[in-house]
Amino acid sequence: MPSKQTRRRQYWFEILFVAVCAVAACGDDEAGRTTSTQSNMPTGSGGAASGAAGGVGMPAGGANAVGNAAGQGSATAPSGAGEAPGVIGGLGTAGAMAAGSAGSSSDPACLSDADGDGVSDCLDGCPEDPNKREAGVCGCGAIDVDLDADGTLDCQEMCPGDPAKTVPGACGCGLADVDSDGDGTLDCNESCPFEATRLVPGTCGCAADTLALCLRHRYSFNGTGEIATDTVGDADGTIVNTTLTGAGSLTLAGLATDQYVNLPAGIISGLGPNATIEAWVTWTGTGAPWQRIFDFGSSELAAGQQGTGVTYLFVSPSNTIDTHLRAAFTNAGPPGERVVSGPTILPFAVPIHVAIVIDGAAQTLTLYQGGALVGTTPTLDTTLAQMNDVNNWLGRSQFLPDEEFQGVIDEVRIYSAARNAAQIAAEVAAGPNALPAN
Repeated sequence: MPSKQTRRRQYWFEILFVAVCAVAACGDDEAGRTTSTQSNMPTGSGGAASGAAGGVGMPAGGANAVGNAAGQGSATAPSGAGEAPGVIGGLGTAGAMAAGSAGSSSDPACLSDADGDGVSDCLDGCPEDPNKREAGVCGCGAIDVDLDADGTLDCQEMCPGDPAKTVPGACGCGLADVDSDGDGTLDCNESCPFEATRLVPGTCGCAADTLALCLRHRYSFNGTGEIATDTVGDADGTIVNTTLTGAGSLTLAGLATDQYVNLPAGIISGLGPNATIEAWVTWTGTGAPWQRIFDFGSSELAAGQQGTGVTYLFVSPSNTIDTHLRAAFTNAGPPGERVVSGPTILPFAVPIHVAIVIDGAAQTLTLYQGGALVGTTPTLDTTLAQMNDVNNWLGRSQFLPDEEFQGVIDEVRIYSAARNAAQIAAEVAAGPNALPAN
């Protein structure tokens, strides 16, 4: 008859065998259906095995235990001096079973993480997409996002950057399929979308060829009240947070007073390929840089709101880049700016004339100060027709941080023609209260 010690050892081996088989799902013919290895159980205090499937603590005396059934590594289960069995061990570090589950196979996918997202490929629904673990709505490789916030995921629409469209339509993404002048031709298919009498520009752009001087709009700030009257056109402006006093000019306090003139939308983009915009002003020279004499265009926010400029044509008396007078034109925000800088900061405390000329044929932006040409830069593919000029402001910037203009505006004129240097000089000589002969 076996000794008590032999029977006790045999008893614990039976317990170990049952535990290992429970993890490895072995059957009657255990030796023929598993690829187990043996784990040496050195003496020591009873505790959890460190193998991949975990081990069983052994009683005193130490014994050889069957290794994990997956064959991914050997588990060393030390035995202690006591008679009680150790607890089933925790997840091992030597085994290759995912999340410590014993039958996770020896599939190579469980040993790799192709996209480096920290999840084994065998557990990753998108093993080649580091941004997703499940396919989601858009599938692997495409983010489930709605960048234009139009309620349609980008992967489900053709205009992911246009909140007004999900398909290109006739005019394409970014352009509305509208006919603003009701002439039967979509705005995107004509060069004069706001003038029903013509599709293509003439001598005075989209205005009638007989228009004197091609002068579309003139603001002399006569009278009193809150209306800036257009004395040659039909685009009266609204004076905001201040009023005319009858002095024949408009005084703006600048800083954060939000005093400015709001002109009607579309008056710049509807001019045609050419434009000349001039103003007579007296700047105080005080306040922060980036004030605006005028700024026509849009921000990324709704019409009427300052934010970050997207499309704009402006003149600023000073800036933080070179401190000088500056003109800028863009249809693609600051990165797309076409810029001309003056030789110095705009002279202050004296009346001064400034003008910019857009020449569509020559593709240039030209800046004048006091009747003298300051500089010219190519406009390339930047055009007036592409502007979204919903914010046409005198004294106010498309950019929220910029202060309003601080000074006096005597006269503003907008022509639908590219005035030449001689004509600009004649206008300066005539002054703000009289028009030149030609």
